Amino acid sequence: MMHDVFGDIEFTVGWKTNKSIVLFGHSYVVTVKIQAYLEEDGITKEQENAYINFLNTEEIKMNCIERLLKEYSASAELRFIPKTLLIDRDGAYALLFDDEDNPDDGIAVCLEPEEKIMSQDDYL
Repeated sequence: MMHDVFGDIEFTVGWKTNKSIVLFGHSYVVTVKIQAYLEEDGITKEQENAYINFLNTEEIKMNCIERLLKEYSASAELRFIPKTLLIDRDGAYALLFDDEDNPDDGIAVCLEPEEKIMSQDDYL
């Protein structure tokens, strides 16, 4: 389905599309997951606004993520691999990372409404 804000999306336990990002000078393709329990739930205005905010401030957000990750771990550039930009129904969003040092539990870098790092288990 083509969406005005997210582009080409599909529904599989939430709406999904892909997005290229650059982090620590490396290019990654991450899944953008727009939370929805049922296809009929659609996409909220808060989710649209959150993604527009992310796109309009992407360079600032990536710099913030890099700073938070470096504060969290000296080996952040090698340790964390971005996988999913998760946008909640209320517009809160975080970039989820796999953790090479702890494959069973990644981390979430929360960007809105607050900038912080937490385990994915705590975030989800």
